[in-house]
Amino acid sequence: MRDGVKLAMDLVRPDTEAPCPVVLVRTPYDKVLVRPGAQIEDLARRGYIVAMQDCRGRFNSDGNFDPYRQEHNDGFDTVEWIARQPWCTGSIGMIGGSYTAQTQWFAASQAPKGLKAIVPHCSPPGHPFMNEPFYGGTLLLAMVEWAVAMGRRSFQSPGLAGILTKFQPYFDARPVAAMETAGGTSSPFMEEWVKHPVFDEFWKACGYEQFWSQMTVPALNVTGWWDMNFLGAPRNFVGMQQHGATEGARKGQRLIIGPWEHWVNRTREMSGVDFGPTAIVDLMGYELRFFDRWLKGKRDNGVDADPRVHIFVLGANQWWEADEWPLPGMRPTPLYLHSDGAANTHHGDGKVSFDLPRKEAHDTFVSDPMDPVSAPWSLHEGPVDDRPASGRSDVLCYTSEPLKVAVDAVGPVSGTIFASSTAADCDWHLRIVDVHPDGSARFICHGALRARFREGYERSVFLKAGEVTRFDVDMTQMGARFLPGHRIRVEIASSWFPRFDVNPQTAATDWMTDTSAPSVAKQVVLHDELHPSHIVLPIIQGGPA
Repeated sequence: MRDGVKLAMDLVRPDTEAPCPVVLVRTPYDKVLVRPGAQIEDLARRGYIVAMQDCRGRFNSDGNFDPYRQEHNDGFDTVEWIARQPWCTGSIGMIGGSYTAQTQWFAASQAPKGLKAIVPHCSPPGHPFMNEPFYGGTLLLAMVEWAVAMGRRSFQSPGLAGILTKFQPYFDARPVAAMETAGGTSSPFMEEWVKHPVFDEFWKACGYEQFWSQMTVPALNVTGWWDMNFLGAPRNFVGMQQHGATEGARKGQRLIIGPWEHWVNRTREMSGVDFGPTAIVDLMGYELRFFDRWLKGKRDNGVDADPRVHIFVLGANQWWEADEWPLPGMRPTPLYLHSDGAANTHHGDGKVSFDLPRKEAHDTFVSDPMDPVSAPWSLHEGPVDDRPASGRSDVLCYTSEPLKVAVDAVGPVSGTIFASSTAADCDWHLRIVDVHPDGSARFICHGALRARFREGYERSVFLKAGEVTRFDVDMTQMGARFLPGHRIRVEIASSWFPRFDVNPQTAATDWMTDTSAPSVAKQVVLHDELHPSHIVLPIIQGGPA
């Protein structure tokens, strides 16, 4: 690297002495574990050299691991080094998932000349407060788990993928800064993270979407509707189509969203819901064609003519295709909250409809940080049944009448609630579920907002006790057909643990290090003529794209 630090890399090579295009994997998870993959073998048989590199400070690479912040320069330097080698044709692609997907975008942010295409699976978006490590300003507790499991150089906990699927006892430690000690380890980067509770210069150095306008790479963006890092793929697709530095980069973007979780294209069934025989596709074959197009110049292999967007619509269990996202004909449509003042639990009187509210009672609940909404969560579960959590009195539920006709909602979704709190800070969690005729409430999408960040992530703006405030919550995106006989439900809570950290609901500047006692709050959600709380569904009319 430019500072003299050496990073370790292995090569899997075709049986030829001729120069080859290279597909690079930059991983913090041990390059040796990457090597046995079937895709590595297929790429080599197809005439690619596959280069697998340990990120700085991980396994065989020198230096110290500092997530995100080191990957811009290290990615650029690695690509440029490979491009100069006699065994490389000068054309380089990148592939990998999760953090290994982010390393692709970090490298692309510096526009190395040799980087011709990337295939990121389940990449978090390039803004650290929108998904990872912070989600709408709340902290993903999987990131604490990740820091504990990663160790200093090699894994502290075996089976990282299995670790990130269950409750850990140290999640009960307070504040967040105490969790790693309770987990029996320490992490230099986590110790630094907890000192930065707002989107400051430290966190800006961890992003990459500010570099869209100088990126030159076509990208095949792949994710699943229940991917922990879902938002990255559609956000990068749209951002690069609009701001990419070259026409090739703008037109070369592709987006695939399947009925999958964080490990894509592996199963057609999750949590007892079967998505049919088309849920698994020849993704590997498509990725090989994508690399052939951009690294070998095979313009006649159909990639250019293929629709840029492939979306699996849940419920319909169909793949829809288009050249843009959101899909053509999408109409943002408000769905309003209603009740007689008793929307608590899924047995309450909360309703949603397309009718504007009139004079209505408000709904209240108590948010206690010492007794948060408990909703056990796994990376692998997908459409979980929310009823165990929504049976609590601190979860408001608003449910439609059984649908007479199908409702297709495919695209970005958001929520606006008018609410007050007796606390100086609180969280708002909004979820959309598909209530099946058997009563099961299958999770579709989730939005979160830490109230102090309602005016932006750069600073904390605390609440005034009892003052009605508007909260706009990004609920990411969805792709679902609500079938006749099904019902649409909106759930509202002020905690959703342990997927997200618990807000102590105080005016502490840094909630991650503050040791003061948490505050119990009375939460009030209004839905009337002056305060029309609602979600905005991305309704598609006129049939599938």
